[in-house]
Amino acid sequence: MIFLPSQLDNAAGRFQPRFLLACLSTGFEPTVIYASSRQLQLVNFYRAMGGSYRDCLGVCTTGASVLELLAWQKPGLLIIVDDLPDISPDELVRQVRTIDPAIRTVVFITSLAALDPATVHPILVADHDLVVHPDTLTLMSMAVVSNTSYYSPSIMQHFEELNQQPANGDANTIHLSLRDRQLLEAYALGLSNQETAKRLGLSVRTVQTYSVNLLRRLGVNNRQKALRRAVGLGFHAVLRSFEAR
Repeated sequence: MIFLPSQLDNAAGRFQPRFLLACLSTGFEPTVIYASSRQLQLVNFYRAMGGSYRDCLGVCTTGASVLELLAWQKPGLLIIVDDLPDISPDELVRQVRTIDPAIRTVVFITSLAALDPATVHPILVADHDLVVHPDTLTLMSMAVVSNTSYYSPSIMQHFEELNQQPANGDANTIHLSLRDRQLLEAYALGLSNQETAKRLGLSVRTVQTYSVNLLRRLGVNNRQKALRRAVGLGFHAVLRSFEAR
């Protein structure tokens, strides 16, 4: 597969202005620790995120070093690649949450075959999607800032192929459609109805109608409450039932 420089630039750079603006508007501190066994991967993360000495608190090549660094540094975000030699992402995130539940996490998946269907990470990104789907980093970053959930397209497709469905039996569970997910992503991105309509190829009136219906079903009256409500309903789990087409 060949990617042109323009595609790489599009994938790596589009999210940065919105990400920084969203951090300013929400008060989220974009300090970060990166964890991967591959040093080249760590350098690429640092560059792609617009790294600076102030924002990057350190990089780690093992899970043990992550926990050691967290003893004296508390980032806003921990980015983990599923290639650490001494610990699984699930176990590392579990231990991180016991240290500081406020730390937000992103897990990058390099092998879908090794992905545990029972995983409960709110933000999962397939390495394959970073260039193939250039909005991936943008959506990931906005989910981090708004403290919501996001599964990249290949993750969604993987769960669909495994026929993973949200747990049944809770009468209060709200099943979100593909269009609902697209609207929630637009909310997290801070897109206007006009921008959302252009993004989805719909009329503004249609977007308004979908949005009103979504807010009504979630029992809220604005976008931020909708995002919080979605998280409260187990948005990360419900995502498995979306049709990623």
